[in-house]
Parts: sequence; C-alpha cells; structure tokens
Amino acid sequence: MVTAPRDGIGSGGAVTGRSRPPAQTCTAPAVLRAAADFIESAGLRSGVHVICGDGEVRISVWEPFADVTARSAIVARLAALIGGTVRQHDNPDYAISDLRADGAIGGLRAAVKTMLQVRRATPLTGLGRPLAESPGGQITAVPGKLPPGWRWVTARDTRPKRQAPRTLRRTAAPATPEGKAAQPARPASTAHRAPLQPPC
Repeated sequence: MVTAPRDGIGSGGAVTGRSRPPAQTCTAPAVLRAAADFIESAGLRSGVHVICGDGEVRISVWEPFADVTARSAIVARLAALIGGTVRQHDNPDYAISDLRADGAIGGLRAAVKTMLQVRRATPLTGLGRPLAESPGGQITAVPGKLPPGWRWVTARDTRPKRQAPRTLRRTAAPATPEGKAAQPARPASTAHRAPLQPPC
C-alpha cells in the first residue's frame, strides 16, 4: 500500500496526505514515483506499507506478521538498497520497539522499519512486566519506562532460560570390603565403657 500527499484533500482511499507549497522541489508525484520505482526494483509485491510525504519515503514491513525473522531479513535487504544500517529503535516511555534503517531513495530521505514485539515476564495472572537488558547484559523486568542505556528485549532475542532449582544429593555410606554399609562410629564416651554387671 502506497500513500502520498496531493494538492489539497486526499482521494482514492489509498492516496491521502497534506497539501504542500508548489514552490518545493520535491513534489508529491516525484516522491511517489521514486517510491514506486524502488518497491518495484526491490521485488516487493505485498506485505509493505509505503508513506510518501515531506520529501521522505517511509516503508513499513508488516508481513509475514508472525515471522519476525523473515521481516527482519526484508528490512536488512531494503537497508542495503537505501544505504542504511539496521538498528533497534526503542521507545523509552513505553514497551515499544522497532527494527529500522535510515538512508536515501533517489536523493530523498528514506526509512525502513518493522515492529518488534517486546518480551514480558510470565506472571501468575495478567500481563507481565516488559523485559529489558542492562548495558552489562543482565535481563530483568522493569515496571515501566526504559532505564537510560538499557534496551528492550524483543522477539529477536533468544528466550531467557530458567535456571533449574538446585537439589541436595544424598550420599550413601561407604561400603566395607565385605560389601556391607559401614556403621557409624559410637561416641567416644561409650566406645570403651565396660559392660554392666548384674547385681549379686
């Protein structure tokens, strides 16, 4: 789907936007043409949403929605075409993250992105807190905003493994040469005590 600004009110359902001064160099048809040529040369027929406006082309990759690996691969391929570097862009105020790249298409600014699902802790009931990773690599659930220098843990990250509870191992008593278990030694106070004699 491609949307682009036209002079005045948008028409046709798929083409919407704001009016722009006629004196600007990057006209709406030029931006739309550049975006259409780029999408055609990239071999994309569906699964992307393209918005053109203000001399910029913004491409959002939506499909396959459930396959974040496939969408990430599309973003990486488009990033190479626009000369951009793929990076994770986190919203510090909400648990929202995108995989995006910024570059240029035909001399116009261009941005490619796809949405990343933020992983959450598994609670007993309700929705768990979002997971974030500290600069040192520690992953923990945060109550709300993303701490400075941290990043959201997303579906692209390996799911953190739970540590199995430690169990105490019971050790068997050492065996005697005859194969019988050794008996515990008696206390020293009773080891050499003489047997009691019956009264006369």
